[in-house]
Amino acid sequence: DFTGYACVNCRKMEDNVWATEPVLPLLKDEYIIASLYVDDRTKLDEKDWVTSSYDGKIKKTLGSKYADFQISRFGMNAQPAYIILDYNGEVLIKDPFFYNPDPIAFSHFLKEGIRKFTKKHK
Repeated sequence: DFTGYACVNCRKMEDNVWATEPVLPLLKDEYIIASLYVDDRTKLDEKDWVTSSYDGKIKKTLGSKYADFQISRFGMNAQPAYIILDYNGEVLIKDPFFYNPDPIAFSHFLKEGIRKFTKKHK
């Protein structure tokens, strides 16, 4: 879950999609959610700074580190963006899910992730 404190559409997804009947049970029972706030201004200890492979700049805040991870690893910088990974960090669904206020569409995305995980890790 690439998100942001200032991301209005992220809050809309959490309040109006995540909380619905077709979605909430899947999130609670089938997924581990890692919410990475790309605008988090928490300063990192110098030992945790990273030099971006994307732009060559040193990332000194938690948010800039997460934003760099998103663009370096997944080739995009948009929020909200939902990417389903397995426990090895491998992407299970090629296309991320972006803002869409339809709970059914999001539940289909989540169910597809479960199906692909189960098929891969029988």
